[in-house]
Amino acid sequence: MKKFVGVMLSVIVLTLIASSVQDVIADDKPRLKTSGFDPDFNVGYEVYVQTTIRDAQGQLLSVSESTNGWIIIPTFPDGVQISGLVDHVFDSNFLSEKKVIIIDSVKYEKIQFLDEKYSAEILYSICPSCAKVEMTSGIMHKVCGNFEAMGYGHHCTPLFKANTPQMHITEGNIVTHQWTILRVMN
Repeated sequence: MKKFVGVMLSVIVLTLIASSVQDVIADDKPRLKTSGFDPDFNVGYEVYVQTTIRDAQGQLLSVSESTNGWIIIPTFPDGVQISGLVDHVFDSNFLSEKKVIIIDSVKYEKIQFLDEKYSAEILYSICPSCAKVEMTSGIMHKVCGNFEAMGYGHHCTPLFKANTPQMHITEGNIVTHQWTILRVMN
């Protein structure tokens, strides 16, 4: 019986030690975005978002900036890629007028635009039958257009995505995202 208790106690202690150890990955390379995103596609772009949350009376509740952002390869629902959409958004001033800026001797084209949503839209998109208070830590901007020439008609596709610090929103809040997208010039 003493041997059994000793073995069980050893197993329990070893299990606790093994389960409390966290994996550590030391890498001097920058973290690549995964989940079907092509990091090579994002090389020439930088995506930034500043998010402000105000209550129904307009009082400022929170301001945060994205921890990382990227461009999603635009596709139709059947998986067909929409080639050239990101360049079209830049070149046609579709979302905003583009400006040329220089940062650390590198020339960029910059577009900057606002995306405002009421918390009811956000809460419903997260979970239609859930509570009236939620947390969110990521945002996405969709671009809508007429793709009849390609056989798809009117369609909205996600184009920009960013991770943000965790934000608490409740019914009546107004969430404003200020997107800044930079494209390296040749």
